[in-house]
Amino acid sequence: MKRRRFFRPMLAVSLAAALLIGALEVWPARSAAPHLAYGFNLHADVQGMLDMGFDWLKGFPGTNLADYPQQTNILFRFSAKASDLADVNAFGQDIYLTALDNKDYIDAYEIGNEVNIDNPDYGWGAPPNAADYKTLLCKAYEKIRQADPTAIIVSAGLAPTGRVQGTWNGHPGHNGNFQDDREFLKELFNAGGGACLDAVGYHPYGFSADYDADPDVVSADPTRNCDQGFCFRGAEKIYEIMQQKGLGDKKVWATEFGWITRPPDPCLGDPSWGGRQWQIVSDDKQASNLAGAYQYAEAHWPWMGGMFVFNLDFNQNPALPECEQMRYYSIEGKPAKNALAAMPKSKASLTGKLLTSPQALTIMIDVDEQPVTWTPSAVLVNAGWQSLRYTATVNGSASVVPGLSGATTGTLSATQESLLQLSVPGFSRAPGTYTGTVTVNWYAAGAGNNPKSIDLQMIVVGDVHRVYLPLITR
Repeated sequence: MKRRRFFRPMLAVSLAAALLIGALEVWPARSAAPHLAYGFNLHADVQGMLDMGFDWLKGFPGTNLADYPQQTNILFRFSAKASDLADVNAFGQDIYLTALDNKDYIDAYEIGNEVNIDNPDYGWGAPPNAADYKTLLCKAYEKIRQADPTAIIVSAGLAPTGRVQGTWNGHPGHNGNFQDDREFLKELFNAGGGACLDAVGYHPYGFSADYDADPDVVSADPTRNCDQGFCFRGAEKIYEIMQQKGLGDKKVWATEFGWITRPPDPCLGDPSWGGRQWQIVSDDKQASNLAGAYQYAEAHWPWMGGMFVFNLDFNQNPALPECEQMRYYSIEGKPAKNALAAMPKSKASLTGKLLTSPQALTIMIDVDEQPVTWTPSAVLVNAGWQSLRYTATVNGSASVVPGLSGATTGTLSATQESLLQLSVPGFSRAPGTYTGTVTVNWYAAGAGNNPKSIDLQMIVVGDVHRVYLPLITR
């Protein structure tokens, strides 16, 4: 809705109030810190991905990571299966050596894949057991930290299974073959797995629902139906569990997500498509949902981190049969490719990066209003994936020397924010302009100190009798 502006004179209004109300009209709302990584699962076209403005990809064992362009960031997925429990130390040593040899190329690690299902090819390979998976996750965390202390460690992307009924061997939401993703995550946290990850992996596929369909809402309209969490916003329920377990400061990484499109008619009769036909969306709907998902997460989910579309170009892989369902999640040759390339992107920095908002604070006061106490505040934001340390100080020789409260020194984790509160009490001066500076020094791995300054200005004026002030309606 467009803003309409009405004006009328107001008498004997203080200049400080006038400046404040005027500021509400002209200052833009502060944007959330950049917090997303834009990525793909892909077959081969790395340059095509980069040309779209995406710069993260999913890597796998057996790939020569040194061949990728330098500007590519890599989430590397290790296998983690029930069979690895036979020799946990050997599992950890393999991870350690891989991380040590590739720390110049790998930026983040995903430990396993869909470990809440028993699929032997890409799942746990046995009836899922969150406590057993925690053993492997924590061993991987220990060994990666030894080899590459700044790497991001993501737990296995969980498969959305819906609300599985029953109990198997004491595990709720378990049928002996797969476990409710939400129940698996609770058991993982109860076993102590939350201490061994920087982010929780999840696969918030869209199924038939549009990207903004409300989670767990049943609808006769397939585009609004999120029965049992089968929609993109099912990720919100994962984050709710993280908050309940005291892990709300960590991120969710969507290590796979997407919408499947229609295959050739003969494939619809293939047994592999028996449970997928209800999920099919049009090519145009795939495009609007993928672009909308990124924009929704950017605007509403500060807790979302990496988002990896499944997939860019599996439909160009000659080794995949024509009816292989992975081909039809691909966006190559479809409207979604152009939609994602054109989509605005708000990328988090790979290293820690401090931002301050605002960069200047100003107040204007009438000489007769003094003394005044001014209590502005500034937001410190880490717009990066690595943590940073900061210290805020004031220029003690300036004409305005505020006191600082709140977090004047500390550590900001990935994309975290903190409020810095300032106070100038009992200010009383002759007409004139008085200034001060708050300096915030910060340090992060891979980034040297680049101090941020917040400029303060107090303007004292005299002989003001009338101010004409806009009355703002929205």
